[in-house]
This record gives sequence, C-alpha cells and structure tokens, in this order.
Amino acid sequence: MPSDDRVELALNVLAGQRDAFRAALGTTVEQVQAFLGEQRTSPNGGVNRLAAELGPFATGRMDTDLLAELFGGSVKLDALTIETIEKARDTMTELARRNHDLFFAHVPLGGDLRTTVAKALEEIGRAFGAVRIFELTRSGSYGGNEHARSLGAFPFHKWSKGERRLAPPLVVAVDGADLRAELLADFLDGMQKIIVVVRGPCAPAPLVRLITPGTFVVQTGDGTGLDRLAAYAGPGVGALVPDGTARFTHDPTRGAEIKNRLTIEFVPPKEPRLSVGGRSGSQQAEELRQLKALATVPVAGAGTPAATGAPVTPSDPVDKLAAWLLSQASLSDVA
Repeated sequence: MPSDDRVELALNVLAGQRDAFRAALGTTVEQVQAFLGEQRTSPNGGVNRLAAELGPFATGRMDTDLLAELFGGSVKLDALTIETIEKARDTMTELARRNHDLFFAHVPLGGDLRTTVAKALEEIGRAFGAVRIFELTRSGSYGGNEHARSLGAFPFHKWSKGERRLAPPLVVAVDGADLRAELLADFLDGMQKIIVVVRGPCAPAPLVRLITPGTFVVQTGDGTGLDRLAAYAGPGVGALVPDGTARFTHDPTRGAEIKNRLTIEFVPPKEPRLSVGGRSGSQQAEELRQLKALATVPVAGAGTPAATGAPVTPSDPVDKLAAWLLSQASLSDVA
C-alpha cells in the first residue's frame, strides 16, 4: 500500500465499518467451524449416547438408530460436501485476517477506475460467496460447481440487497487525470462507501455527477466531512482532492430540497481552460456550473427513504442471512 497520509486518513475514518465487517466474518467462521465439528463426530456417537441414556431398558426393545435419527438432529453430509464447506470456511478466515490491503485499491497511471473498483469489490465479495455456499449446503440447496465458483470471485452486481447493506468500505488512490468519478455510480448502493484519494491535478468538481437524493457526496482537501460520510446510513462517496479544487458536501439527511442538502465551501474563482486527462476545460466548467446551479434549485417533496433511516426488512433467505450478520457485527452502531 502506498505511503500516503491521506490514504491512512481515509482508512482510519472508515475503520468502524471495516472492523464491523471483519467481526461479522469472524463470527460466521466460528459458526461454520461449530457446524463442521458436529459433522465430524462419529456416525454412531448419537446412537451410543442415546442407548447409554436409556439404559438396559432399551436393549432389545427400542430401535435406538431410529430414535437417534428422530431426536439426534442433523443428517450427515458426504465427504465432498464437507470439503466444500471447509473451503468456504478457509476463504472467510483468509479474508477476515487481511489487513488494510483488502479495503484499498490502487489505480495505475492510465488505468481504469471502474475496473479497479470492480475487481476490489469482487475480492471482498468472496466473503459473501463463501457464506452463501455454507448456508446453501447446510440447507441442502448447494449447486456444486455453480456455487463453488463464488469462492474465486463474487462481483458486486451479484450481491443481494442485504449483502450490499453489509458492504465494507473501499479507499481508492487514483491519478487526477484518470478520475472518472461518474463510473462509480454503479457501486453506490446499500451501505457502500468509497473514498477516492486523488494524486495530482484533477477536474475542479469531479464528484458533482454523483449527487443523487440518497447518496452522501463530499469533496474535501483536508478530510472535513469524511466522518459524516462514514456515519451516514446509506451509500456515499468522498474525494480527498488537491488545493484549488471545489469543496462541497451533499448530505441527504439535511432535508428534501437540494439547496438544503448541498453545502459549498469553496468554488474556484476561474473556470478551467486546460484539459485534464482528456476532459476538456469546457467539460470541467460545466461541472462547476452544475454544482452552483444545484445549490439554488428548490425541490418539493418528502424526504428520501435513505434520509429517514427506515429499517429494511429482508425477505430473501440470503438477505436474511446478511441481516443476521449485520446484527452480529452491531453495524448499526457505526452506520
């Protein structure tokens, strides 16, 4: 990971959500290990234990094998299925032990921001794929190779609603010339937080294209507002930008009207003329004008669902599982 104080700042701001994700994984690993422990016990263990409890009275009079099946619980899984669950457990264990590198992505000079973020979230998504394999296997719905592929990569577009609400944050370092912030829109859902650390000159208002009623957006030079981004109960994106760039905050909790949600701290006095990374001065100027216009446009209507903080009641089994993980990690305290 590059030595950059701003990267460390961004990672520290998002520590609560990141650590909660790790805690949820750790709890799940313990549950999987306990399940495997039960499966590894002797097939006759339950029968012998039941026979001992019944004593001599049962000898020759009761079918203890049948009683053990009725009262002893789970059906034993075959060796291949056990091996699959073990691989899922190992995947979760590996990801839970990863340090900041799991939550940090670096866009190489001239690279594609969207591709880099997509790959980073695919890697994080392996945790959700592993949990799904365990749950599907335990319930008898395991689909063999079809589901096993998710141990290698599990892209964001396959994440369920519940999994997106459990999404850990991501910090991305990118050169200003390669910052196409609008490409991040596909990932801003659930509780996904992304902070972009910009290297070198960039367009003055790159995040303005991401402002929507339920998305927290902040451009800052010194980290101001990133704590509010981390605490927001919804998707959000932030950027640590160089001097001379616009600084603003869009906070969906501030009301229904965009002029109340959007606070502009600084706008460059001159519109840009030189291109940055193929984005012309005219295009950059349009973003600045849009930022100014949004601050003055009234919008009538009620608050957005994201601003109300209304709880989501999952109905899909996978969403229910993600909701359970959410409760185990107490993410509500850091969301």
